[in-house]
Amino acid sequence: MNIVLLKSKTDKSNMIVQQKSIIKYAKSSAIKLDSTEIENSNSTQALEKRGEFRGFLRSLGYGDAVLIFDLWVLSSDIGELNKILECLLKRDISVHICSKSILIDNNTTSLETLTVLSRYREDNLIKKPKNLYGRPKGRMSKSKFDLYRAQIIEQLELGDSVSKISRILKVSRTSLKDYINSRGLKELVEAKKSLLTQNPSIKTNQQINTKEECSLIKENHVHM
Repeated sequence: MNIVLLKSKTDKSNMIVQQKSIIKYAKSSAIKLDSTEIENSNSTQALEKRGEFRGFLRSLGYGDAVLIFDLWVLSSDIGELNKILECLLKRDISVHICSKSILIDNNTTSLETLTVLSRYREDNLIKKPKNLYGRPKGRMSKSKFDLYRAQIIEQLELGDSVSKISRILKVSRTSLKDYINSRGLKELVEAKKSLLTQNPSIKTNQQINTKEECSLIKENHVHM
């Protein structure tokens, strides 16, 4: 089944905008929409507190497809998004991000998924104004460390400390730490490690036990 998931409680895009975007995407991709669900829980909360949403995850069948406007419909936290995607992919459930025309499924590589999460993380970073008359809120401004981003991520993956990386790059440890925290690079590294440990092979209905494969949808964890 192809299920549309709309987010009701959000200050980003209302349900009408979400629905129009998803319908447009579905038509262009020749996808038949079977049903629509409304997501009412607080996407800023940890999944353990979102019983209604986990109930939705539990209701999905093996091989279903979920169509959303953007990733914030699922969660606003990178770590939680990674858990959700891992849970869905283990049951061969694909996710269509309609506003971006992106499909995440078992054919999507870990690197591609990480890139999607990374772009989402950076697109949603907000820079606070320095003072009352300063620059209005907007996306995170560029940094001199952007040039070293790939190297910083690589060093973090190797387990190097911020102090060691600052010595390698010959930069201020404090400034580097601020950059890593503001860009959420440690979170991205953890997400990448988790994605790379997943088994990419697609399993059949007989081979998979959904309740055992994904703790998010275990019946005794759902509090409706």
